[in-house]
Amino acid sequence: ALGVTQVSYTCQSSFIDFSNAGALAKFSLAWCPQNVRQTSNSVTWQLTPECGTTMVYPWDFQYGKLEARIRASPGSGVVSTILLAGPDPADELDWEWVGKDTMTAQSMYFVKGQRVDPNAAYVHTPGDTPQDMAAGFHNYAIELTKDSVKWYIDNWLTRTLPRVDGVPFPSGASRARMGVWDGSQTSGWAGTVDWSRGPFTAEMQWFNFTPYC
Repeated sequence: ALGVTQVSYTCQSSFIDFSNAGALAKFSLAWCPQNVRQTSNSVTWQLTPECGTTMVYPWDFQYGKLEARIRASPGSGVVSTILLAGPDPADELDWEWVGKDTMTAQSMYFVKGQRVDPNAAYVHTPGDTPQDMAAGFHNYAIELTKDSVKWYIDNWLTRTLPRVDGVPFPSGASRARMGVWDGSQTSGWAGTVDWSRGPFTAEMQWFNFTPYC
């Protein structure tokens, strides 16, 4: 499940740089820990035929900003993600990269486990020439306040979801999760993994969790 059983709110900001030896110990590995590896300057998430992987930052905020510097994985069927999710049925805020089209990132949200917005907002990197998000690192952020959700790429505001009275709003998305998963069974949305083209790896250089308290 993407959600959490109970929330552990913090007002403590945390910047975690994966060039530091103890960085990975600040996370729990919720799924297939053998597919998470820390390098000299990043943490990698590998998708294998057995499983993908999920890292979890074990604290919650009510409102705040999640930021990370990530290189998505290429490859049909491979989905890289960083998200905020609350207790089940989960409110959720996503950045997702589908490996068959790494020129775009997808911003999505769910309220109590239900997809309210039928269309993922597809966005690209800032500037006139979109960049391949599997070829290099970019900074991605999700900001949740009582009035809106905002998604950023390289400090460029790409999407705003305003809170509107009477319209479902993902205000309970509170805990950061990140990793890779096999999207082969998603009715064509992600494509199908060709394992002969692996290994499939995404990576993160740093992670920043900023509660607004």
